[in-house]
Amino acid sequence: MSDSPNPVLICIAGGSASGKSTVSRALVESLPDLSVGVVNIDHYFRDWSVDEDLRTANRPDAVLWPSLLRDVDRLLARESVELPALGTRPAAQGAQPWIVEARDVLIVEGLLALWHDGLRARADLAVYVDAPDDERLLRRIRRDIVERGATVDSATTWYRHDVRPNFGRFTEPTRWQADLVIPNVGIDGVRNVAIVALAATARALHARSQPRP
Repeated sequence: MSDSPNPVLICIAGGSASGKSTVSRALVESLPDLSVGVVNIDHYFRDWSVDEDLRTANRPDAVLWPSLLRDVDRLLARESVELPALGTRPAAQGAQPWIVEARDVLIVEGLLALWHDGLRARADLAVYVDAPDDERLLRRIRRDIVERGATVDSATTWYRHDVRPNFGRFTEPTRWQADLVIPNVGIDGVRNVAIVALAATARALHARSQPRP
């Protein structure tokens, strides 16, 4: 086992189309001298073909939490993990395996990144990306149509049926668990000063975890 300190764990949550992945990518780009690993909770959704009742990405029971927590613990121990995990939707779809490792910083991002008590307890920094409901809706519908082949009717129906009610029940309340809330309110995206502040916090946490000479 290495005597090096564990990576800093940053959990980034927020509603659908709030900009979680955008913030994660910007943070990685702002830490070019650090080894940063990113885990998206989307990669731990259960295989829907096994249980059609779980055909959703917006409820906690859609996530294989034991597999996610096991892999997070391995990454925090400075080990590498191979994804996709068995039993997940990406594995069932035959996704090409890939390796994740983190030496300095580990980012876990997703709708429910601040929902699970065990994951939140492991986090050094809890972040919530906040965007107005109407802005998230517009982004979501556009993304579903452009990237996923949805129609306006199918995108809005799914939003009403699944996305909106589960957001209010499971994701939005975790805003109050966050140490840092990052607004992402309009077409200009997240303000650079917010990313600078987030990167500075990550660096400070990393420096604090280093052994003193």
